[in-house]
Formats: sequence, structure tokens, C-alpha cells
Amino acid sequence: MDALYKASWQCFEGVSWKPSAQRYMKDVLRNNYRTRQKLLAGEDIRMGTREFGIWERGKYRRITSVQYPERVVQKSFAQNALVPAIVPSFVRNNTANVKGRGTSDALARLKRDLVNHYRLYGSNGYILLFDLKDFFGSIDHDVACAMQAHFVDDVRLQALGASFIGEPGGKGLALGSEPNQNTAVATPSPIDHFIIECCQPESFGRYMDDGYLIHNEKLALDICLAIICDRFAEMGLTVNMRKTHIAKLSRGFTWLKKRIRYGPNGRVSMRPSRDSVTRERRKLKAHAGMVSRGELSYEEAFQSYQSWLGLMKGLDSHNITRGTDAMFDSLFSGLRENI
Repeated sequence: MDALYKASWQCFEGVSWKPSAQRYMKDVLRNNYRTRQKLLAGEDIRMGTREFGIWERGKYRRITSVQYPERVVQKSFAQNALVPAIVPSFVRNNTANVKGRGTSDALARLKRDLVNHYRLYGSNGYILLFDLKDFFGSIDHDVACAMQAHFVDDVRLQALGASFIGEPGGKGLALGSEPNQNTAVATPSPIDHFIIECCQPESFGRYMDDGYLIHNEKLALDICLAIICDRFAEMGLTVNMRKTHIAKLSRGFTWLKKRIRYGPNGRVSMRPSRDSVTRERRKLKAHAGMVSRGELSYEEAFQSYQSWLGLMKGLDSHNITRGTDAMFDSLFSGLRENI
């Protein structure tokens, strides 16, 4: 009951305006008790899903939304059973969906790896950047269920986790489910260990479906790429060769939408990619038009821009943010209201 009650309030954060969340929280203890009774009786607590699509950076994605009572169970299952079981098995540079890590940690670990490489070889060397094609949509249900069963001993929790994954023999994990996010990160984890322990690159890191290997010789990375392609294929995953390539460290490269290169004396420079800056400036122009037409408030446009500025912290983006600040001021100078 305590775990379900805590998960109920955590789910309520950020969605308190939704009628479904308000109805559930109005009788939260009674709803928690009913859910607990169903779980102890082994009943199916799933309540169906709602699917919708979004366009993200020109790519169409299908999102599956679960109903609020089921979302509470999913959050409690992820926090109290799945995450404590699987996260200790991750390699340190697997940084997605782990508390205290994330994209900032992934970039910091990459920066540390590049600094260590420069101490040994200077800017000479190569980096293999790989990407998995249709990552969530390609994960085999049987493989994901076997992974969960390997780490979670309780057969009731195994059955509950399998119900969130989907029907046996199917493929693809639904975007929008917290346990599925954790399962997606953990499913290729054995390949992470294989790369580090058997391929033995100088450095390795992975954030969800994007990864890198650093080595002083290009031939070694060519061999690693051929091997990990076979390993991913055995798991039912496909390496996207259109986005996968080996780059010279001296020329710089792009990873996680950041342009990274060596500067003077080995200093590692990380800047936002040109595409992300262009996208934000187009967004500002669109928001200015929406504010002038009354479709969006100035406060909402300002908060959206502040969120983007938060992503720029820690990057070498002083001149970029100054220029974008000037653009924001010019676009919204006549539209300001009291914040």
C-alpha cells in the first residue's frame, strides 16, 4: 500500500490538471486498496491503451498512453522491482533512464574518455558511432521477457512485467510506458558487456540506441562494427548503417545532437549542433506569431525558450546563446506582458 500510495502522488505531478488523475486521487486510498487486492489475486490490472502520433524533428512516432490506475502500478513496479534488479548489471557508461545519469552524464563520460585518449595519442585516433534502427519497435517480446525473468525472481512479478511488454512472440515496446523504457535500456546490456570485455575498445558508451567506441586504429573499429552487427542481429536488432560511421577524432563528430571536437592543447569542445540551433530559432519565430495571434501566451513562449537555454548550460555555446537572446528580444519586444 505504501508503494502504491507513493507512486500515485509521483504520477500526479505534472498532470494534476487532467480529470482522470483528479478522479483517481480523490479516492486514492480506496483505489490503491482495490489495485492491491487485484495484484494479490493475480488479476489482470491492464485497462487498455490510447494511441496517438507525434512528429518529432521530422520523424513520426507512435505513442501509447496507459490509463492512470495502470500507470500507478507500472511506476511502482519499475521503481520497486525492475530498476533495483537490472541497473546494478549495467556497465557504467550505459546512462539512459538511470537516476543520476542522463544525457549530461553521457556527455561528461564521453568528454572524460576523449581527454584520456588525448593524453595517450593526441588527436590521432578514431571513433565508431553506431545507431540502432527502430529501436523500440524492433525489441522482441520473448527476449525482453527473458531478460526480466533473469533478474526478477518472483514469478508474480515476472508475469506482471510480461503483461506490460505484450503478447509472446510479438515485437516492439510501447513508447510512454515507464517499465518499457527501463526494459529497452536493459535488453542490449549483454552486448555492452561483450563489447567491453571481448572487443576491448579503448572507451565505450551507450545512451539508449546511440553508442560509441574509441580506438587508436581504424581497423580495430572496423572489426568491432562487424562483430556487434552480428550480435545485435542475434537479438533481433538492426544497426542503422546510414547513421553508423567511423570518424577521425581530429576532424570532430556529432553525438546526441552535440558537435564535439578537440581544441588547442587537447581541450574538448562541445557545442550544440547546427540543426538544433536552427530548429530553435524557427520555433521562436513560430511562437512569436502564435503570441501575436493570441494562440499562445508570452509566459508559455518564455518558458519554452528558458527550457532550451537550460539545455545549453555546460556547453561551449556563449556566442550562440547571445545571438539567440538578441533574436528573442527582437521578436517579442512588442509582445511582452508581465511575467
